[in-house]
Amino acid sequence: MLDVADDPLRDGLMPVHRKAETQPSRLSSPASRQDILRAMESLGHYLLRERIALPGVGAVEAFEGQDVRTGIDVLAFRPISEPLPALSMPHILPWIDQEGEAWIAEIPVGAVRTAWLAERIDLDRLAQWCKQLATVLHWAQEQNIPVGYVIPELVWARGSRVWLGGVGVSNPGHVRDFPGLLNTIKVLAGEAYPALPWREALEDYVVGHIDYSALVQQLEVGSEPLASKPSPPNPQTAPNPPRVDALEAHSARAGAEGTEDAVQDETTASSLEASDKSPAKAAAAPGAERQAHSKSLNVEVNQPTSPPATSTPPRRIRIEERLEPPFEVLEPPLPSRRAVALWIWLIPLVLLLAGLGWWVRSRTPSSTPVTVYPVEFRLQPPGPGASLIILEAPEGSQMPLNIEVAQLPGRVDFDRPGIYRIRVRVQGRVPVESLIEVPNPGGVTISLR
Repeated sequence: MLDVADDPLRDGLMPVHRKAETQPSRLSSPASRQDILRAMESLGHYLLRERIALPGVGAVEAFEGQDVRTGIDVLAFRPISEPLPALSMPHILPWIDQEGEAWIAEIPVGAVRTAWLAERIDLDRLAQWCKQLATVLHWAQEQNIPVGYVIPELVWARGSRVWLGGVGVSNPGHVRDFPGLLNTIKVLAGEAYPALPWREALEDYVVGHIDYSALVQQLEVGSEPLASKPSPPNPQTAPNPPRVDALEAHSARAGAEGTEDAVQDETTASSLEASDKSPAKAAAAPGAERQAHSKSLNVEVNQPTSPPATSTPPRRIRIEERLEPPFEVLEPPLPSRRAVALWIWLIPLVLLLAGLGWWVRSRTPSSTPVTVYPVEFRLQPPGPGASLIILEAPEGSQMPLNIEVAQLPGRVDFDRPGIYRIRVRVQGRVPVESLIEVPNPGGVTISLR
C-alpha cells in the first residue's frame, strides 16, 4: 500500500485531514491500533469509522467509512434491500458499491463535512451551496427520486462545490426533505441567517409558495429590488414665499390705519344723524361709508429721496513708451532650402527604420525563459520505480492529464503553481491518489508499505 506523506492541502476551505493510518505517531503502540480496529465495524473491504445520526425514527443508519484497498473515504447507508440506483447528477455523492443490504457512496478527495464549517462561511459561498442543494432537490422531484435526509452531516463541501449524500434513500416521514434544506442553511448561516437577502425566498420555496426558478433568480440577484419611494421635497427647489417690499408694507400699514379711523368717524357721524333724520337719510350711510373706505385706500407715503450722486469722470493718465527696445534685436536666420529638403527626407527615413526594427523584433522568437516549478519526489525505502499520473491541474496549466508524465523517484517540473491531484502507481500495488501543492520546496516522500 502507498502513502503520500506531504503537507496538508487546502481547497478553498480548510486543510485535508490525514487518515489515522497515515499518522503512525497517533498510534504509537500495537495495543492502540488493535483497540481502534476493534472499535471499527467491518463491512466487506470497508471500515465503518463513525455513525451519523439521522433525524426521525427510520430504520436506516448512516456511517462514514474508508475503503481499505484505496484509502478513499466512503459513506454507507444500511439496511436497504433495493438494488443500487444509477444516478447521474453533479452535486450528489455517487453510489459505487453495494455490500449486502448496504449502499456505498464515494466522498470526493479533500471534501469535508459542512457541519464543521457552520457559522464560518461567507454569504456568497453560502448562496452558491444553497443553489446547488436546491438544484438536487428539484432534479430529484422531476425524476421522482426520494431524498429522505438533508442535514449538514450529509453535505460535503470543497471550495464552492457541495455534494449531498444519500440521494435515493427513502424516509417514511416524507419523500423529499425540503424542510431539511431550510434547517441546513440555518445551521450553516448561524446568527447571520435573519440578515440573508434571499431568506424569504428560501422559506417560500420550502413551503411551495414560489417555484425553483424564482428561488434561483433571488439567489443570483442576492436581494429583492427595493420599491421606489417618493423623495422628500427639496427645500432648495420649493417655491419661495412672495417677498414684500418694505415700502409696500409701510404703505399697506398706513392705509389700514387710515381706513380704520375713517370708518370709525363715519360710523359715529351716521349714528348721530340717524337720531335726528329720517330712516331714508340714514340708509345713505353705507354708501358714504364705502366712499370713505375707498378714499382712505389712496394713501401716499412720501419717502425722503436722496439727492442724485454726482459722478466724477475717470481721470485719464497717459503713459508714453518707446516703440523700439533699447537694445539690438537679433533675428534668427531663415532656414535654407537645402535644410528643408534634408528634413523632408530624414523624417520618412527614420519612420521606415523604426518600422523595420519592429518587424524584425516581432519575427525573432522571445528569449524569455519559461518558469517551471520543480518538485522532488522520493521513495522510502528505495525500491522499484513508480509512475506519476496527473489527474487534475490548476487553471492555465498545460500539463497532460491521465497519462504517465514522469518516473519516480526524481524531479518533476510543473508549469503552474497551485494544487494538483496525482496518482502514484507501482507495479503490483494498488495505486494511490493524493493532492500536492506546487511549489513544494521540501519535496514529496512516497512511503512503500
